[in-house]
Amino acid sequence: MKSITFIRHAKSSWKQQLPDHNRPLNKRGLFDAEFMSSLDVVKSFQPDAVFCSSAKRTRETCSFFLKTAISSKTQVHYSDQLYDFSGSALEAFIHSMDSNLSNVFIFGHNHALTAIVNAKGDQYIENVPTCGIVKINFKTNNWSNCSNGIVEFKLFPKNLNP
Repeated sequence: MKSITFIRHAKSSWKQQLPDHNRPLNKRGLFDAEFMSSLDVVKSFQPDAVFCSSAKRTRETCSFFLKTAISSKTQVHYSDQLYDFSGSALEAFIHSMDSNLSNVFIFGHNHALTAIVNAKGDQYIENVPTCGIVKINFKTNNWSNCSNGIVEFKLFPKNLNP
């Protein structure tokens, strides 16, 4: 079985005139990333590896999860390929992952995450919001066969009261 926990970056700042790739988290984003990474259910997932877009806002979001929810022994990889908004590069990335990995976290962007979650999961999700988490399980031993998965878990900050 294969499992992917998709995590959209937390809210980012538009205050500074920066290239999109360099935008940091805003105050709400920092709060949500810290809160969501502290949840016991998220800590229980313990991935074999973590993959994160190279954008600043995804790296900052990921850093909260690395501090509180992920073992320090877990491999972390940052990839320009995950700086994707359509989903095509994200899907290619998933299909090329090492088959020795069974349970991974992927930190990325919308609309790619919503498109992939809806293409691969058994539930329609209108929008994966900022710092939203969706875990999908696949009955396969090969990442290239990851389709028709089952959404095990979805958790969005707006549905919680910290």
